[in-house]
Amino acid sequence: MFLCFFLASLMIRTGYELLKKAGKVNPESKILFAVILTDMIILWTSWFGMCPLDPLVIVLPEFVRIVGLALVLIGLALAIGALVQLGGVENIDHLVTAGLFALTRHPMYLGFILWIVGWSMYHAAGASLIAGCVGIVNILFWRHLEEEKLSANYGETYKQYQTKTSF
Repeated sequence: MFLCFFLASLMIRTGYELLKKAGKVNPESKILFAVILTDMIILWTSWFGMCPLDPLVIVLPEFVRIVGLALVLIGLALAIGALVQLGGVENIDHLVTAGLFALTRHPMYLGFILWIVGWSMYHAAGASLIAGCVGIVNILFWRHLEEEKLSANYGETYKQYQTKTSF
């Protein structure tokens, strides 16, 4: 059940991103924002619920499991820090290049990826890690779409920023 919710939420978010790029939805709509926020809550709730129940447990050394938990905590710090620094998640009207964004262009997406890898490592969850790879591919796609938009909006300024930062 968690896997179905996780994959469905990924499809909804990716569909939203594609519709937004095509100009078919209004990203300033409060109702749409509430729907996508709910979708993301379901996505992450299902992810964090799925791993502890994974039927394919991989034998991992305790050290690797602890590293996994550390990755989750680092990812959490990145995602929350980016959210605070941006002051929101949608309709940001300026280019942010300081703070966490001086280290990486997409700290929130990087945080999400660290959650996926770290939580599956912590729970030694083999099947969840496989499903998580689908999530990572989606996150990388969302990043790609955002890069296109930022490049179109900020031109040379964004290209220079890209040369100074990773991911």
